Amino acid sequence: MSANNKATVIAIIGGALLGAIFMLVILGYLPGVRNRPVSDIIRPADQRSSDISNDNPGPGFDRSRDNASGNIDTSRRNAIVLAAEKIGPAVVSLSVIQTRNTPMYGSDIWDLFMPPQARQVMSLGSGVIINSKGYVLTNDHVVDGAQEIRVTLENGEEYPGRLVGADPVTDLAVVKIMSDTTKFKNAILGNSDDMIIGEWAIAVGNPFGYLLDDPHPTVTVGVISATNRDIKPERGQKAIYRKMVQTDAAINPGNSGGPLVNALGEVIGINTFIFSSSRGSEGIGFAVPINRAKVVIDDILKYGEVVKAWIGLSVQNITPEIASSLDLKQAKGLVVTSVNANSPAARAGFKVGDVLLSVGKLEMANSGDWDEVVNYSRAGRALPISIVRGSKEISVVVVPDEIPLRLAPHKTDKFGLDVAEITPAVSGYMGLKDRNGVIVLGSDPKTPAYNWGLQEGDIIRRVGNYEIPSINDYIKIVSQIGRGYRVVLTVEREGEVFLIQIFT
Repeated sequence: MSANNKATVIAIIGGALLGAIFMLVILGYLPGVRNRPVSDIIRPADQRSSDISNDNPGPGFDRSRDNASGNIDTSRRNAIVLAAEKIGPAVVSLSVIQTRNTPMYGSDIWDLFMPPQARQVMSLGSGVIINSKGYVLTNDHVVDGAQEIRVTLENGEEYPGRLVGADPVTDLAVVKIMSDTTKFKNAILGNSDDMIIGEWAIAVGNPFGYLLDDPHPTVTVGVISATNRDIKPERGQKAIYRKMVQTDAAINPGNSGGPLVNALGEVIGINTFIFSSSRGSEGIGFAVPINRAKVVIDDILKYGEVVKAWIGLSVQNITPEIASSLDLKQAKGLVVTSVNANSPAARAGFKVGDVLLSVGKLEMANSGDWDEVVNYSRAGRALPISIVRGSKEISVVVVPDEIPLRLAPHKTDKFGLDVAEITPAVSGYMGLKDRNGVIVLGSDPKTPAYNWGLQEGDIIRRVGNYEIPSINDYIKIVSQIGRGYRVVLTVEREGEVFLIQIFT
């Protein structure tokens, strides 16, 4: 027999044997195979059939959950879930009715003839309950100009809210839930100085709340992307956003004022704004650190407002050119450009040309650092300041005063405008040479004055053709104006003088 014929015979015999084996498997004749489930046949090598087969569970077997699903269930209830459960009952939704001025034609010149029309709008935000008495921390921009505030809890209960106090500079405010109960579930305020870049960050609030029909807060998760972020202010912006917490946890419209919490469920920040080209989250959100908020909370709960302090120094950054002209070894610190008369700084002996190096442990790297000192210093608390004068480095201690506007006599006119007298201290504080007029402090949103377009810090120099030598003269002049009249005010704002027509 030839080699080719032998190969052919072997192939035929081999094929027949393989076919027979295959048929035996199909018919179940191989020992140990018949009536065994497929899941048992094709199991991983390191598993026993009893682990997978449900035919004979054996003693102690829990049909509701096997070992694998038990492990999954445990892993589902991770730190984030527990943190969300912990903070949830303390998160509230805020519905705010505000009055806003809408220009008729979008041009200032039209305001002389057809001033902006006041209209009511409703906005939504979030907040977090900070104690069992029902005090809620939120953003100032959420409740600014509020005529009515409604607070909705996680369980759907709704209460009226009262604005206790606000600070536009830090963009924080405190609202009181108007209820007799003192058993509100409150959040635990953590330590924002202890944050770690890259750790979990959980944003909780009510984004797009007007589209939802239930009060439960929304939870989004990310990480702490950065800390100590300083945000460049926009023109006319009151808020100074310094040392902000950056996160990629989704923050959307309606989240403002809600808490940013860590994996322990502790509040580490108040969600405030986002960088976005679409008005939605793009992973760049910012929160006010809770340690900074604690200072504001303490003042508002104690005084109903944030009690700012006055030092009386103006400073600017040191450029290489300025450093050269002052014979400084390096462009480091801030140079004093003016010292207000009768100010704490003047009493401490500061001079124009002094260079501030540090205040306490905070180095003065740029003018924003000095703003930080001014915003968070308090009257009566001494500040040790390291300075360079000439060729010597010395230490000067300054004790801030209360802002003179708080101490100046103030009155409310018949139209609801709150004004203060320009005292010598106020004149020095604001750098004014002319003491005629009154300083605008604010107005109640429910009064006619709220729609006049005046801002806090404006100086009313004249009412019609009448000068204003004192606050009493102002009150007397305004008291003679009837309802429904048009009156032109001469107003000074940040050094610029302009006319504004008001409707009484």
